[in-house]
Amino acid sequence: MPIVPRHRAEAKYDALVDTLSFEPILNFQVRFGHDFAIDIDSRSRAPLYVFAGKSCHLLMRGGGPSLQVAHGDVLFLPHGGGHRVYDKEGARPIRFEDLLAREIERKGSTYAVDMDLDRSADTVVSGSFFWTKELATNPFIAQLPTVMHLQSSNSALPWLPPMTDLVRWMSDIRRGGRGVGMADTVNTLIRHIVLSHLERQAAQLPDVPGAPSGQGATGTPEGAAAPHDARLIAALHVIHTQPEQPWTLDSLASLCHMARTTFSTRFQQQTRLSPMSYLANWRIHLAARLLREQRLSLDEVAERVGYSTGAILARAYKRVLGTSPRGAGATD
Repeated sequence: MPIVPRHRAEAKYDALVDTLSFEPILNFQVRFGHDFAIDIDSRSRAPLYVFAGKSCHLLMRGGGPSLQVAHGDVLFLPHGGGHRVYDKEGARPIRFEDLLAREIERKGSTYAVDMDLDRSADTVVSGSFFWTKELATNPFIAQLPTVMHLQSSNSALPWLPPMTDLVRWMSDIRRGGRGVGMADTVNTLIRHIVLSHLERQAAQLPDVPGAPSGQGATGTPEGAAAPHDARLIAALHVIHTQPEQPWTLDSLASLCHMARTTFSTRFQQQTRLSPMSYLANWRIHLAARLLREQRLSLDEVAERVGYSTGAILARAYKRVLGTSPRGAGATD
């Protein structure tokens, strides 16, 4: 009997997740004393928080119970949303924008802030903010729960403590990594968050006890995908690694050894997008990254992501992101 490698399906996720890359709006490390409350109002910005020191709370606007976070925990809000981070209920809140105005030091896009003049640091929050619109173009991110809470005490996440230690050190511009490489570090953390979520879906494990409904690193949001179908990985893999190919519904279904209708139905159940919409979103996500990171013409980018001309790419880009690719750095 041939030996089948363990976790063969999950191993294919590595290549998919390794393609994830996002540009932070800003990075930060904020050192809080006691009795603090910070309000974040914008739905257009998605935060990734790494906590150290005394425990505190997250409260999402719109109701629901607060979520207690402890030293070493990570909170990721991939879809943004108004929320408050605090250590004492009833403390007078300050807006995050006003907090940044108190900056002590700044290097590049990384801010260092001490909330209290005496520079006490009962709680230290490090991390980054991303544009929710950019995150939403990535199909994996689009289907994540509203709040992802990764707990340092979770023995199923052995990679979490060293990753959070690295984020704290990298974001410390006075005693640590000075923000150098921070974007790469938080992107690596996001990749492992997504990978953990996908592998848990594949294993169909139960939710974390005590996780609020629709929240948690392993929780399932309302309206989430149907139980995982490993046969779809073949289609996901080629979409993510070969987006320039002229994929059709029939060719993708064939790769998964499914009838066209069955494939389309199961793909939409799992990803909440039709196969061709998923492909289009992924192509635009890659196009936005190429335009941001490389000086390329629209026609050059179009060729790399599977569109026949720059004009066709521009129309698809506007339809998905609501903006012109010219603003993303496209050249004529």
